[in-house]
Amino acid sequence: MRRPYIAEATIEPGTGVVQGSEENKITTPGDEGEGDFIGVYAFEANDRKEAGDQVGIAISGVAKILAGANVLAGKKAVLKPDNSGEFITLPEAAGQYATCGTFLQTGASGEYVDMIIEHGSVTVPAVGGGE
Repeated sequence: MRRPYIAEATIEPGTGVVQGSEENKITTPGDEGEGDFIGVYAFEANDRKEAGDQVGIAISGVAKILAGANVLAGKKAVLKPDNSGEFITLPEAAGQYATCGTFLQTGASGEYVDMIIEHGSVTVPAVGGGE
């Protein structure tokens, strides 16, 4: 399912977007990948969108996304901790992560792979503890 939004920044095909400054607006993630994940500007669109452009964002279903590192089919996806909007595999480091979906294909950094969009949250527990 796709929904129209107005871009507040340059949006590249295959990247994830977050809530913009007001309703019906989207932007790129913050410098650490932060923001409320909305969906994906699917690769099939094949053209960059600039601030002020109307853009159709995939908010559910399968989308072709841009991998920001090596990714594995079946693993949870999160936004890369930069403002690229690329996706990486859920880190192993302890913490709470907003998940964006599940990779349906394996791929290398810079490749486009299928991901099913699923909004969620995962807590990765600390290993050990020393008590």
